[in-house]
Amino acid sequence: MFERYDLAKTIDDKAFNRAIPDLRETLGRLQRSCRDEGVPFVIVIEGWNASGITHVTGEIVRAIDPRGYNLYATGRPTDVEQAHHFLWRFFIQIPAKGRIAIFARSWYSRALAEQIGGINLKQAVKQATSAIRIFERQLVDDGAVVLKFFLHISKEEQKKRLLERELDKLTGWMITRGDWDFHNQYDSYLPVIEQFIDETDTGDAPWKVVEATDPRYATFTTLTQINKALQKRLSGKELPRDNNKNTNGVKKKYPGLIADLKKTVPKPEYTPLLKQYQDRVKEAQYILYKRKIPLIIVFEGWDAAGKGGNIMRLIGTMNPRGYEVVPVSRANEEELAHHHLWRFYLKFPKNGHITVFDRSWYGRVLVERIEGFCREDEWRRAYREINEMEENFLSDGGGIVKFWLEIDRDEQLARFRQRIEDPGKQWKITEEDWRNREKWDLYREAVEEMVAKTSTSTAPWTIIESDDKYYSRLKTLKTVINYTDTLL
Repeated sequence: MFERYDLAKTIDDKAFNRAIPDLRETLGRLQRSCRDEGVPFVIVIEGWNASGITHVTGEIVRAIDPRGYNLYATGRPTDVEQAHHFLWRFFIQIPAKGRIAIFARSWYSRALAEQIGGINLKQAVKQATSAIRIFERQLVDDGAVVLKFFLHISKEEQKKRLLERELDKLTGWMITRGDWDFHNQYDSYLPVIEQFIDETDTGDAPWKVVEATDPRYATFTTLTQINKALQKRLSGKELPRDNNKNTNGVKKKYPGLIADLKKTVPKPEYTPLLKQYQDRVKEAQYILYKRKIPLIIVFEGWDAAGKGGNIMRLIGTMNPRGYEVVPVSRANEEELAHHHLWRFYLKFPKNGHITVFDRSWYGRVLVERIEGFCREDEWRRAYREINEMEENFLSDGGGIVKFWLEIDRDEQLARFRQRIEDPGKQWKITEEDWRNREKWDLYREAVEEMVAKTSTSTAPWTIIESDDKYYSRLKTLKTVINYTDTLL
C-alpha cells in the first residue's frame, strides 16, 4: 500500500505562504459552525516516529479557538488507565457536541504498543481493529466526524531526522533507545501498520496517508483535508445515518419474561442463608481483587421492585474500598452533550473492583424511549451499542451480571400504598412513579424487547422474581456467587 505514495511531494514557500492564511481562517470559521450546530469532531494524527506529528498538530491548533478543543498527546497509559479495559481511556475523551478532540497519537499507537504481539500477529491485529472499528462507528452514528491522518516518511528520512534531533542540545533528550529500536524494525512494522490502516479505513472514519517528507506539504494537505471534511458535513451533503428507524409500522412481538412470582422463602430459612451468601460474596470480592478482575453488576426493574434492598444485602459485608454503587438518574447537561454511553464509561470499575449500577445504560431503551427523551433512531441503535460495549468489557477480562427485578402489577400498587402510609418510606414514592405505572403496558413491551435483544451468551439477563423480597435477595446473591465462581 505505502509504495504508491510519492514521498518526494513538496510545496514551495510561495504557494504555502499564500495558501496557509486562508486554510487557517477557514478552519477557524468551520470550528465555530461545528460549535453552533453541535457537531463533534475527532482528528487523529498518527505516523512514524519523527514524521512531524507534533508539527502538524501545532499547525491545526494554531488555527482554532483554544476554548473549543481538547488535545490529547497519547503516550504510555497511566496507572488508572492501565487498570481499565483498553478503549476505556479513549471513550472518556470523546468530544462533547460542538467540540473538537485532537489525538496526537491515539488508540492505534497504543494498540500497536500494548496489544499486538505473539505468534499470530495478523490475528492480533484483526482483534484490535475489530474493536476500533466498532468504537469509531459508534462515534459517527452519534453525529461525530472522525478523520484520521498517517504521516508517512521513508526509513532513510526517519534516520536522518532522529540523528538531527539527537545531536541538537534542545531535542537530544527526546530520542530514546526505543526510538532507535522502532527505527531498526521499520520494515517489520510497515506491513503491520498497513494492515491496521487497511482494516480501519472505513466510510465512517477514513484514513488519509500524508506524504510528510516536506513538513509544509504535510501541513497543507492535512489542513486542506480537514476543511473539506467539515465543509462536506456542514453543507448537509453528509449527515449522520438514520438506519435504525422502524419504517414499516409493524411491531414485533417478543417473548414474555419467564418468572414464577409465587416463589417465596420463609424468614427462618432466609436469615441463615443470607449470612452464608453474604460471606461467600465477601470472599469472592477479595479473590476478584487479588486477580485484578473488574466486575459490573446492573440492577434494573420495576419501581418498588426492591432494587435498593437487594443492593444493600449484596454489599452488606463487602469491603467498601473495593466497590462503588452508582445511582443513575436522568442525564445532566454535560452528559447529554456526549454519546449516551460516555457517562457510564466514566464509572466503569478498574481492575479488581466492583461497580454496582442502580439503573444503567438500559435507561436509553426503557425510560428514555418511553418518555421521548431521545429519538427513535437513537434508542433503536442502542441495543447494538450496548451489546458491543459489554462484549468489549468482557473480552478485556471483566465480568458482567445483569438483573431485572420482576414484580406483579398488583404487588407494585400495594408497595406504593405502603410507602405512602409509612412516614419513614414516603421519600421513596414520587409523582414520577405513578406516571410510570400508568404506562405499564408500554414499559412491559420495552422490557421484553430489551431482554430479547441484549441477553447475550456472554452477558445474559437474570430475571429475579421479586414479589417475595426474601426470595429476591437470596437469588440475587446466589447468582453473583455462581457467576464469580466461573470467573475465578
